[in-house]
Order: sequence, then structure tokens, then C-alpha cells
Amino acid sequence: MARPSMGSYFTVWKGPGCNNQAARYNDLRGGYEFVYQGQTASAYNQPSCNGVAQTRFPGGAQMCRSFGWRSFFTQC
Repeated sequence: MARPSMGSYFTVWKGPGCNNQAARYNDLRGGYEFVYQGQTASAYNQPSCNGVAQTRFPGGAQMCRSFGWRSFFTQC
């Protein structure tokens, strides 16, 4: 039987903070949570993960305030 794979994921909130409308990824930047499940990730200030990663996520992280990243890449 096929089962869904478990993977790291990035959730963002509309804001302010982490207490309202959430989405796995959209144009929301009110707060974030990265759930680490074995895959690291990087956040970029440019679209399409261009340039140098501004923040790297070797494990889980959460911040309930606005952020400026424009793209996010999960290592698979």
C-alpha cells in the first residue's frame, strides 16, 4: 500500500503573528514555522531562490513576526 511521504514543510501566516490565517506557502509574511522532518531548507531575499541564501534551517524554527524572504527551498 502506498503511503504519503513525511517531509519538512514551511507554513506562513498572514499576520500579525502566528495566530490567524495559515497557508503552506503563499504571499503571506506575518510569521512562519519550519517543521524539520529530515530535510534542511534555505530562505532567499530574491524570487526563485536566486542569489545567496539569507537564512538556513538545519532544524525546526518558528518566528511570529514579519519576514522579508521572497523564496524558500527545501532540500529533498
